[in-house]
Amino acid sequence: MNNASPDNREGVRFFGTVSASVSHEVKNVLAVVNEAAGLLEDFTVMAERGMPIDPARLKRAAQSIQGQVRRGDTIIKNMNAFAHSADAPEAGEDHETDLAETLRLAVNLFTRMADMRQVSLALGEVTPAMSRASGFDVIHLLHGVIGAAFAAMSAGDALTVSLTGRDKGATFTLSVPGRSVAPPGDAEFTALARRLGASAETDENGALAVTLAR
Repeated sequence: MNNASPDNREGVRFFGTVSASVSHEVKNVLAVVNEAAGLLEDFTVMAERGMPIDPARLKRAAQSIQGQVRRGDTIIKNMNAFAHSADAPEAGEDHETDLAETLRLAVNLFTRMADMRQVSLALGEVTPAMSRASGFDVIHLLHGVIGAAFAAMSAGDALTVSLTGRDKGATFTLSVPGRSVAPPGDAEFTALARRLGASAETDENGALAVTLAR
């Protein structure tokens, strides 16, 4: 019998979605490293046979591996930060989430979503803002609105997400030049927004403003 609450099930499903995306990125890194390692092995065979090796090609192979190691390290650091965002504070604990840092992490995590749709995702202006909502829930909320924006975009479109801190909360603004961005209409997003005290409305310029209470 499954006794998990709907909120917990949606959270687990979301965690799985992000984890699957990250694992694909890691696999891509390993594929490039494996290709470069194979090239180095070819060079070794050439050297054993007394054949000349172009130092420039050898250097490029080594640089490719180093570059992918750096890329992989960044991917794992982002995944680690995401995993720790799910660490719920103790009951009654005074908890605050850095929304600027959380938005940067969300954009890094969801860039692959943009690449798959042949659109771009970028940070706009970001000002300091804090919230008592958990970082995991905020990223989940952003996943919903960013995903809805992507669904309405065409190849080549660019989505910019900005953050403005306010006295009693903060506003994330999602804008796509030439397009109107509508809030998600699914039950999962509606329930999450209600639980966080968040609202999502399209302004007169077509940008989606997502306001989160402190």
